[in-house]
Amino acid sequence: MSKRSKAADVEDAEIVDDGPNPADELKDAIRLALEAAEAANDAASEVSRLQSETSAAAARLDKFGNKLKPVMIGTLVGAAVSIALGGLVYFKTLAEMRRTSATQIEALAMFQDSVTQLNGQLDAVNGLSERMAKLEAAGNDGVTRVIEALTGTEEKVMTQLESTTSESGGMSAQMASAITDRIDSSATTTREAIQGGISDLQLALSKMLAAAVTNAPPAAAAKPAAPAPAPKRTTSSSSKKSSSSSARKSAPKAEPNPFKFP
Repeated sequence: MSKRSKAADVEDAEIVDDGPNPADELKDAIRLALEAAEAANDAASEVSRLQSETSAAAARLDKFGNKLKPVMIGTLVGAAVSIALGGLVYFKTLAEMRRTSATQIEALAMFQDSVTQLNGQLDAVNGLSERMAKLEAAGNDGVTRVIEALTGTEEKVMTQLESTTSESGGMSAQMASAITDRIDSSATTTREAIQGGISDLQLALSKMLAAAVTNAPPAAAAKPAAPAPAPKRTTSSSSKKSSSSSARKSAPKAEPNPFKFP
């Protein structure tokens, strides 16, 4: 026990001898306190500066926000108005396009109907042209046949008159000339009447053709003038008395008119 106590006393003595001086510790504590105070002052000033700068920045942000708010509101309103106007223009354009498409479809349908009607009118015109050509050919043929028939009738009448004159011997040359002139005038009148009827027929066909081309109801075709009836042969009482019954029996029968108007 004594050895241990002695060793402890020696260690305590060594510790007491090696420990710091209390005055130095106080100086160090004061110095540290001053440094801490300066650091606190610096920190406080820095905090104050940061606070003032933060307040200024917040004020500037508030001011900028107040200025930017109307601009943003105007921008939003303008965007909304632009979108609304764009929508109206789009729907109006779409409606116009639909209306235009419907109009074009109707126009195409009307054009198709017009083309169909035009084809029908052209077919009708072609048919009328062919019919007119046939009628003209038939008319010319009929005129030729009528002229030939009249010429043959005139020759037969002249032959009959010559035979009657040779048989009766009482008919004078003046009476024969008068009958011949009468027959010639009748043939000329009949020929002119037939030609006039053909001209009227051609005029009526031309009117029908023009009416068909202009899509108008065809005008009623004018009736061709009927050929003038052949005048009755008038002879004097002396020629009637001088003609014999055999000559009357041998007189040829008048041929029917081969030309008929529609």
